[in-house]
Amino acid sequence: MTVSTQARRADRVAAVLALLAPRLGDDGERARFEPFARDYFSQVDVDDLEERTPDELAGALWSHWRFGAVRSAGAPKVRVFNPAAADDGWPTGHSAVQIVNDDMPFLVDTVSMEIQRQGLTLHLIVHPIYAVERDDGGALRTIAPRKALPQAPRESWMLVEVDRIADARQQEALAAGIERALGDV
Repeated sequence: MTVSTQARRADRVAAVLALLAPRLGDDGERARFEPFARDYFSQVDVDDLEERTPDELAGALWSHWRFGAVRSAGAPKVRVFNPAAADDGWPTGHSAVQIVNDDMPFLVDTVSMEIQRQGLTLHLIVHPIYAVERDDGGALRTIAPRKALPQAPRESWMLVEVDRIADARQQEALAAGIERALGDV
């Protein structure tokens, strides 16, 4: 008997949530985080999930969660970096691009084209879209799968793994290029 793709995904996400449970604060944070985590990986190919350890997935997820905790509406938030276990909670042989942006059409195409324009190869794209409510300072108040809050504003959260970029100036150029491209969408 083979294990279904859905069961394999659920097992991997459960392992990630178990690793992150001690980091979660009050019940309010846990109530926001668990649906966020389940939806974050819902469209990722299960083989891609299984190529990474639960520790790596947990680190990437936690890093993105913290990165998107505060964001100004109408402005893309972009970060390009080389994750390290000590600093970011997960190591990878690739560079990571984290993006939190108002949802709009063609975001994946726009980001992919800019990455390719800069001569890089994409290795993974994680792209959930959430229903989000933020306070006046941009702090996250509510985040849920978009079906759960149909009237709330939508945000696109993207994690893209690309060829490793050692040069900090090239990382900055990629982030600036993505921000510029997203501003044109």
